This record gives sequence, C-alpha cells and structure tokens, in this order.
Amino acid sequence: MDAVAISLALLEDAQADHDLKRLTRTYIERGRGLLFERHRSGAGGLEVAAAWSTVMDHLIRHLFAAISAEWSNRVPKANSQFALVAQGGYGRGELNPQSDIDLLFLYSWKVSPFAEAVTEKLLYTLWDAGLQVGHATRSIADCLRLAHSDMRVRTSLLDARFLCGDYGLYGTFDKSVESRLIRKGVSRFIREKLSETRFRHQEFGGSVYMLEPEVKEGEGGLRDVQTARWIARAKLNVKDLDTLALNGIVNAADIANLKEAQDFLLRVRNELHFSTGKHQDQLTFDQQEHVSAALGFEGEGTLRCVEVFMRAYYLHAAQINRLSEVIIHRVTDCDKPRFGAKYVFGRVLREGIRLSKGHLTVTKPEVLRSSPENLIRIFDDAQKYHCQLTHETRDLLRQHLDVIDDEFRRSAVTNEAFFNILKWKESVYETLLEMHRSGVLGALIPEFGRLLCMVLHDAYHVYTVDQHSLLLIKEIERLKAGDYKESLPLLTQLAREAEQMELLYLGLMFHDIGKGFGGGHSEIGARMVRSIARRTRLNADDGALVEFLVQHHLLMTHTAFRRDLEDEKTIFDFARTMGSVNNLKMLYLLTFADVKAVGPDVWNPWKASLLGELYVKALNLLEDVEKGEFQRRDVRAVIRRVQTRVRRQLTKDHDEEKVEQFLEAMPERYFLSTSEDDIPDHFELMDRFRGKKAEVTVQHFPDRDCTSVVICTQDRPGLFASITGVLTALNLDILNARIFTASDGRILDVFRISHHGRSEMVMGEQKWAKFRTTLDGVLDGKIDVEHLVESSKPALLLQKRVPKVATVINIDNDASDDFTIVEIFTEDRIGVLFTIAHSLHRLGLSTHVAKISTNVDQVADIFYVTDQFAAKIEDAHRVETLRQFLHQSLTPRDETSERLAQSVH
Repeated sequence: MDAVAISLALLEDAQADHDLKRLTRTYIERGRGLLFERHRSGAGGLEVAAAWSTVMDHLIRHLFAAISAEWSNRVPKANSQFALVAQGGYGRGELNPQSDIDLLFLYSWKVSPFAEAVTEKLLYTLWDAGLQVGHATRSIADCLRLAHSDMRVRTSLLDARFLCGDYGLYGTFDKSVESRLIRKGVSRFIREKLSETRFRHQEFGGSVYMLEPEVKEGEGGLRDVQTARWIARAKLNVKDLDTLALNGIVNAADIANLKEAQDFLLRVRNELHFSTGKHQDQLTFDQQEHVSAALGFEGEGTLRCVEVFMRAYYLHAAQINRLSEVIIHRVTDCDKPRFGAKYVFGRVLREGIRLSKGHLTVTKPEVLRSSPENLIRIFDDAQKYHCQLTHETRDLLRQHLDVIDDEFRRSAVTNEAFFNILKWKESVYETLLEMHRSGVLGALIPEFGRLLCMVLHDAYHVYTVDQHSLLLIKEIERLKAGDYKESLPLLTQLAREAEQMELLYLGLMFHDIGKGFGGGHSEIGARMVRSIARRTRLNADDGALVEFLVQHHLLMTHTAFRRDLEDEKTIFDFARTMGSVNNLKMLYLLTFADVKAVGPDVWNPWKASLLGELYVKALNLLEDVEKGEFQRRDVRAVIRRVQTRVRRQLTKDHDEEKVEQFLEAMPERYFLSTSEDDIPDHFELMDRFRGKKAEVTVQHFPDRDCTSVVICTQDRPGLFASITGVLTALNLDILNARIFTASDGRILDVFRISHHGRSEMVMGEQKWAKFRTTLDGVLDGKIDVEHLVESSKPALLLQKRVPKVATVINIDNDASDDFTIVEIFTEDRIGVLFTIAHSLHRLGLSTHVAKISTNVDQVADIFYVTDQFAAKIEDAHRVETLRQFLHQSLTPRDETSERLAQSVH
C-alpha cells in the first residue's frame, strides 16, 4: 500500500480549500474511507496502521506549514525554535483508525508567542475534525526532568519521532534522551515495566483466554509487544525488534512469529475501530461475531465462523504472550552466560540434563533424540525438584516435537514417566500446563492437542476448552490442599482419601475431549478414551473408570440441577448408572471441579447443596446395595410414619381436629418431599389464611445463598404464573418452586430465591413488603401481571449483549412415574420464566415442581407438569403441540398461538 501516494493525492485534492477545518475534515473522512477499503480487501494490520500514521503525518505537516505561514507575520518570531514530535502508537507508526494521536510540542527553553499561536490553532483544527489528540508542550529540560519521575513520560519518549519544525532542536532532544535518559536507570525502568505489566494483566482478567479480551491492554495483547520493545530499547538501545535477531540475541523465527501475531491483533483492532467508529479495544460478544465475518472467517466442521476466529485470536494472543516473555528474558539476560556455555555449577540429573539454581537445562540437545523419553522425563524432574525449565529448554522441546510419534506414545518408558507426573502428590496442574504450553502434551495425546484454544462461543465458559480441562485438576489439588475445607469438608475429605488419583486426573483432562465433532460430546469422548487407554497401557478396569467419568461427566449436574431430588425414581436411576460407591465418589469430585473451573461465581452454595444432597442420597442407596440390604421403600408406610410424627408434634399446641384436616387435605407428595422440620411452620401459615389475598412467610439462608418464600392462598387458574410474574418484576431470581394443592382448594407454594451476590437486596425487608403488596394487588385484579413484567424489562440499550442462544424444548415422560417433565433451554432475559409459566397455564397444565438454572446467557427451566386430569401428557400429538406452543411463546407471537393452545387441552 503506497500510503505516501494516497496522502499526497488527498492533499492535492483538498488544497484548493483554504478553510483548514473543512480541509481537515474532508481529508480525514476520505483517508479513512480509502484505508477501510484496503483493510476490507485484506491489507494487514501493520500495513493499515502504518498507512494511517503516514496519512496523519502529511496532514499534520501540511497544517503546521499553513498555520506557521499564516502566523509568521502576525506575532513576534523571537525564540521560535519549535518542533512537533509524534509519540505513543503514532510515534511508532502503528496508529489505528480511531486511536489517540499523541503529540509533543517541543521548544528550546521558553514558549514564544509564535509557537503558542501555532500550537493552539493546530490543536483546535484537529479537535474540530473529530480527532482525539493528546498533547504536551515542553522544553527538552522539562521532558528529561519529568521522565525521571514519571514512567509514562519516560516510556512515551522512547517512541518519539520527528514530524516537522526545527529539526536541529529535535536532534538535540534525541541525543539528550539517548545519553541522559535511555542509558540511565535501566534496571529500575525494567523492574517498573515488568511490575506494570503484571498489574495490567491482572486488571484485565489475568488470562490470555478471557471471554471478551482486551486487544490492547490484556494479557497477550498489543501492549505486551510494546513492553518487550521498550525493554529492548532501554537495555540495548535498539529501536526495533528485528535488530535483536540480527544481533543473534533473539531467534529470527521468534521475531517473525511475533510480528505475525501482532499483525493479526492490529487487524482485529482496525476492524473494531472502523466498524464502531470509536476507540473500541475490547472484543465483546457482539463484536466477535461481526469481526469474524468482516475478516472473512468461515466455519470449520461443527465449529461456527466466530469460534474459528476466536481460536485464531487466542492462538495469536498466546504467541504474543509467550514470545514477549522470551524476548524480555533474552534481552535482560543477554550479558549473562548463554546457552552452550560451560555449566560449572549445579547438579547433573542424567546425561545432558542439569539442575542449577532452580532451573532445568538441557545441556546436550542430542539427548532429546537419542533418549526421546527425556521429552517427558524432564517435566517429571521439574515437578519432583520444584524447579522451572529455562526458556532455552522450552525452545528445544518445541524443536523436537517431531520425535513424538506413535511408537513413542506407546512406549512403556514414556507412559511410566507420564503417569509419574499424574501420581505425584502436588503440582500436577502446573506440570501439565507447562507440558501443554510447550506443545509436548498435545503431541503426546493428540486428542487433547486438538482442543488447543478451542472456543465455545457462549457467555458461560470463561476459558477455552483446553484451559478449562486443565483447571479442573487445579481445583482438585486445591481441595486436597485444604483450600475449601471450611466450606466443603466432605469434598475435601473425598479428595484426600481418593485412591488412583491419576485416573481421576485423566477423567478431568479428557471430559470434554469429544467437543468439536458435533453430537453428544460425552459419548464421543468416551469412545476416544478407549483408544487412549490402550495406548497409555491402562488395564481394563482403569480404562473403564476413565471412560465412565468422561461418558457421565454431565450426569450429576443435570440430575441435581434439573431433576426433583425428592423423587425416589430419580435417585434410583442415578445410583443404578453409578454402579459403585467408588464411581460415585469420583464423579462427585469431577463434577465439583467441572462447575468450579467454568468461571468465577458459577459454583455457589445453592449448587453445592444440590450436588451434596444427590451424592448423599445416592451413596446411602449404593451402600445398601453393596451390603445386600437395599429395598424399594413402601411409600404408604413412609407417609404414615411421617404423619404420625407430625401429628404428635402439632397436637401439643394446636387443635387436634385442625391437625387432622391438614393431614388429610395435603397431597401425599407433600409428606414425601417436605422436611418434617418445615411442616409445623407450613401448618401455621395455612391456618392463618382466611380465604383472602395471601399469607406469606420469608426466611433467609445466607449460608446457602438463598431465601425461602412460602405462600398460602386460594388456588385459581394461572396462580403459579402470577406469583412468578411478581417475583420477576421485583428482580428476584427463582431457583426452584414446589406447588402443593390441598383438597380444600388452598395451595402452598414453596419458592427458593437466589442471592447470587445480591444478598443485601434480597434480604431487605422493604423488598418483601413490596412483594406482599404487589402480590395482593395482582390477586385482587388491581394489577395486570403481564403489564407488570413488561414494564420491569430494561431498555434495550441497557441490556448486556451476549451470544444468541437457540431455544430447545425436551419432553420427558420416562424420568418420573407421575409427571411429564418439560425441559426448556432458551436465551435468558427478563420475564422468560413468567412467559413459560403463563404458557403452561394457557395449555391447561398444572405445575408441581419447577427448577431454574441460569448459566449467564442461557436459562434451563424444568417443569414437572400434569394435565387437568392429573395425568401425564403422553399422546404424541399433544406432546408435539406442547413443544410447538412453547416455541411460539418464546419467540414473537403469530396467529397460530391460540390454535395451538386449544389443541393441547
């Protein structure tokens, strides 16, 4: 791209206009337009950024000359030594379309009226044209003084570039910066830059693999390249990274790979700036879809184009992250003994492998081919001796990945070393992560290697598939270390007592290995594990355990979060799938780690309690089976025993006739699914109800991150939908609900409301006073609940944008003996639960249990329902009509809605 020709042509066209403001606006508009065309035609990120810098150079030089000529005879020119200097990204020639233009107005010792007038007119002309201009007006002495105390000023001077004005003054400035700044305080500068980098990374998420990465400031972002360049400039006084390769300090291939990755991120940033028309540096969800299409990405297999694009983004960002570290290490250590020098100190672990000062070094690269098992054993060494690999050693490992072939993968020596790593008592996560970063883990287990930077484009999974899979191991190690012993004592005990931890770690690593093929990834992954187990020499029993964990890794969450745990059949079916107590324990640990490693705040006390309840109930059943003592319980006998105990307790303080009426009126399911500790409170609540409005009790459980709301009122059509509508309108998130209808027409609805980081709001008395008055208004007919819900929705502009989620509806008539289970997976938004509840009411269905699970962008609403005859909906036509009607309700209405509602009755 001939940026000079473009800018000169633009200026030639615009020079006829003597109105500088209009000329500037026209020039910028046309310049951006031309570069946008080149960008969309495939021009690289560095190319476009350099071209925009050149376009701006010509504009600013033209304006400077025109304004200087205008003011030369109007103000005194005494002391008119004056230069204009580009700084920051503009100084580097890496200016993105909407980036700030950083200018330094440099003068000798005092600002003359001429310099002041030119500066003011130039700045206002650029500002009026809509450019974001950062500027400073300083003398050379000011620059040097400020640079010694302000790291930002010192850094900006490293990128300084002459634009126009007095070149002699700039030359003096440049020499002063080099002699009095760059060569002074180098160690302090490097320390502060590295500290600044660590803080910046943490501020923007602490990971390359953020859901919505910051292209400039995040880890693996463009700022990391600049930091490596600044440190190289300060340490070695080199102005570009190519010089490092020429001097042999850094590998030329590394520099080329870094520039390729930088070019990719600059191209992404250019697109963000062009498409949004502003200084947009965060790659948000909606922008990810737009950018992937604009840059020409296409889907691959089952991966959507946005997922292919984000994988490419993370691969390039990881490259920047790694290579920037390599460059900084080589630059800062360039005056120390380099690779190939004699190793006088340290300990030889075996031929060619030396441990020295906490670092492992390959002193003889040939041992990686003559004894290829060293490619694995060196990680075993690092784990055992609590040391790190040198950067040179990491490079050697990458260069020898071709050694890892099928014979290597099946080798007994190789697998012994690998399992030593998995069996070690600590640092398994760190060791496997190091193996993954070097490419060794993916080469050893290609099925895992294909997960590298694989992206699931949703708001739920914070990390890429490979990073998430390894983080599961970290969470189990944290359990073993006691990090969660206060809040999760049972899981901590299970982790510490678990045998064959290496098999659990394999299950954790491989649980998502089937993703990216389409279809059920659990079943696909289980099939893949069989071949891995044979290759890694696992015996049949051990391989079967790993396969079991992969195949059923979602079962425990699905059962705990989407099924009624008071339903005996649910527990029986789950326990039957477990098969043994050991399988159950292992799956419980995996499930904890899987939920915990998805992202922050996904694990919470409510989910912990559900999983714990499922585990204990299944454990009791399996232990009875293993003892030969298991028997299906006699439901009638259980109900009689519960009622006997409740009767004995209640008649102490209440009228015996009322107690008997309560026991006879409540459905059998109530006594099977309700804690006996809660029944007296429910009895008193229902006894207070006098047939008007509603009686409500509220009890908070901060340790379980939830609030219990129990409502008694007279049953009526659509009551459950009305209550959910009021809760929704008051911004209260329902976790589950149980609906019990007494034979005398009273209902008892028990809701659990999530705190989820909003405990103070949810537990506020004013909130529940508002709930009571609003519910009474709805029940009295004074408040329209549909209007109430609609008016509570935020304005479209205020809603956080997340990827669109397709609506999926499953109808299950097998999992429960008494109810049809309706599973609805749809995009989360205000009012969705009310919409579903209202739709079920319109279909003439009664809801008995509801469970709600929200994963950032998707809601999973589960309803246990019956028809008006208290029967399941089993007719194929009615099932399909139910599914279609719910689909219609969750998308814009059309004229078929009413017809569908009629046909399901």
